[in-house]
Amino acid sequence: MTRLFVLLTSIAAGGLLLTTTAAGALSASADSLRTTSSRLEVGGGTGHLFVPGDRVIVRYTVYSGSKAVRGTLYVRNDLQRAFTRLPLTPTRAYQARAPARLLRGRRLFYYAVFRDPRSGRSVTLPAAGARGPRVAWILGQPLVVRLGTHRFGATRAPDAVVARAPASAVGWRDPGPGQGLKAGPQTVLIHRDGSVWVDDEINNRLLVWRAGHPDAIAQTVPLPLGSDSSDLAFGPAGSLYVTRVAGVGRKAHIVLDRLGSTGTRIWEGRLGGSYSPDAKTFALGDNSPLRLGPDGALYCLAFMGMFGADEWGWMPVTTRSGARIAPVAQRHGTHWPFEPVAGKLRLLGPEVYTPRDDVAPHELRYALVDRRDRVVRAWRILSKTEIGVHQTVTDVVGGDPIVLLDFYEEEGGRLTREYEALRLGRHGIRDRFSVARGLWGDTSLPDLRVGPDGMLYQLATSPETGVVVERYSLR
Repeated sequence: MTRLFVLLTSIAAGGLLLTTTAAGALSASADSLRTTSSRLEVGGGTGHLFVPGDRVIVRYTVYSGSKAVRGTLYVRNDLQRAFTRLPLTPTRAYQARAPARLLRGRRLFYYAVFRDPRSGRSVTLPAAGARGPRVAWILGQPLVVRLGTHRFGATRAPDAVVARAPASAVGWRDPGPGQGLKAGPQTVLIHRDGSVWVDDEINNRLLVWRAGHPDAIAQTVPLPLGSDSSDLAFGPAGSLYVTRVAGVGRKAHIVLDRLGSTGTRIWEGRLGGSYSPDAKTFALGDNSPLRLGPDGALYCLAFMGMFGADEWGWMPVTTRSGARIAPVAQRHGTHWPFEPVAGKLRLLGPEVYTPRDDVAPHELRYALVDRRDRVVRAWRILSKTEIGVHQTVTDVVGGDPIVLLDFYEEEGGRLTREYEALRLGRHGIRDRFSVARGLWGDTSLPDLRVGPDGMLYQLATSPETGVVVERYSLR
């Protein structure tokens, strides 16, 4: 029996357009379908944010035992009723260039149909076809933010030190060159009462400083075994959420624990995604970010992938009151590809744009979308220096996205790494400043966080000087 696999590897504006997660991994987005009866498996992906003038190429990869497969792309904008029919030319991949005239209006809709005349089998991507096509947004007048060339060394001094401890107060692991990962305190959380919580990963605990007392560790909170390199978030009634890996091999999976303020487990529940590295849908990692949504529910970042393409989305894993949600309901409630933010809005981005897939990225795109799928505001961030995205989840403060960028410079064998914080307002940048990276070790969790007070907090660590948490205002 012939099996037909179709993968949408990219829909690109002048090249490969990739999205990026808070954890910093680049990927195309994806959807998936599996129909056991016909043995068809379909994966696909797209970029989501385009501007008029982009050169949009839709590209698929087809896995099939037959070379006679034919593909057709159907595409239209929201000003049209009929789809334009375009043949997908089988070169290195099946691809078609969308006519420039279609980049008008607010949204772009498209789907593809592949047929194998030898077996008589066909597949539509996505499965609903014209009734449920893929969607991309056309940004008519996005705000253009020109950063120029990043100036290394021009960093801002912090407003305050909110926590510090000597190196002897926390755990460190340095196995030596080529012997494993260096590890120490990885990430920081800020409670709404102003207390500072630092993850002392090696000792499997959290260290807590009360607001206004930066030199005294007031409390330690034990964490469950297996929760190292896992993200954390605060819950209702003084509770804490943390993920951990349970099981081994193919039985490994991600568990969410709700802990009391002293570390006592209130409940544990399996998350609705797979930890298996070959998972094709709803996959999670041990460092998958957690965040509280504007509705008070806890969300976990998951991806749905197939044959190397993935779509990132936010999966609800608890209710507002802190109750567990069944895994099936978690999957059904996932926001693809949006991050729910305050003001009944959803955030799209960051999307990393390159004119070709063989050049370094110098542009990021963001958009806020309302419940009617209308773009409320959008930004294009342009940099003359190669641009990276910090692994912290993008926050929105007072309606303004807080974007954290990552820049590198290597000179004379020395690597310099700095972060740049941007507050994106209605008319461009409201605030902008750089801070030097100060984290020791090989981290997979964010060392920068936006606190509930709308300020930026940075964790710096060193086996020589210890631990420091500094605060920066976002004006």
